[in-house]
Amino acid sequence: MYNIHGKACQDFAQENADNMALVIMMVSLSIQQSWLKIGIQVQDVILNGASSRFLTWKMKQDTYQYVQANKHDLYHDMMNIIEMEAPCNNSRQYKALCLMETFLKIPGLNISKAGFVCQLVAGLVGCMDSWNLKYYDINPNVTQFNKKVKTKRGEVNNIKKLTKYISICHDIGTDRLWDTWCNMIAANYKEWRSGNEVSKAHINYLRGE
Repeated sequence: MYNIHGKACQDFAQENADNMALVIMMVSLSIQQSWLKIGIQVQDVILNGASSRFLTWKMKQDTYQYVQANKHDLYHDMMNIIEMEAPCNNSRQYKALCLMETFLKIPGLNISKAGFVCQLVAGLVGCMDSWNLKYYDINPNVTQFNKKVKTKRGEVNNIKKLTKYISICHDIGTDRLWDTWCNMIAANYKEWRSGNEVSKAHINYLRGE
């Protein structure tokens, strides 16, 4: 599933800044929402922008405003990271860390949702949400991250937390996290016929299909 639909999302996101911005907004809109409803929400944001009824939650409005104001810089940074030759043996880990730091600058995105963005745009990291935390028996503390640190010690601790989170996701597998989640959603919500349908919805929502 991920090898088809996840990679299609990567191609979509890497095409241009507007597409990347839409991917980020899809992730934001998914916060505390049923995945079944996200396609309608994405299209409403495309049509109505900041006036969308799905951006009345201040956190999501803040995400939208920041992404729209900074999407070209974000896209430039994202593509530079994806295409760079990492100065270490573990290039996946290094690129993942750089991308996570980039996307965590966006208001409204926590460590799990930044990981989801990385999964969608670059095939790295993943979303360790409540479903995956429970399924893989991961301590929820792994998703705790303070975006407001102001000390050097705080910054060092954040890097350690990011490194740990990325390692957990990569040890399980970015693709496996995706496939597991899609299958769980399909198994728990009768509206979905299969995990493959849940998986395909990611790219369908972005394309408006």
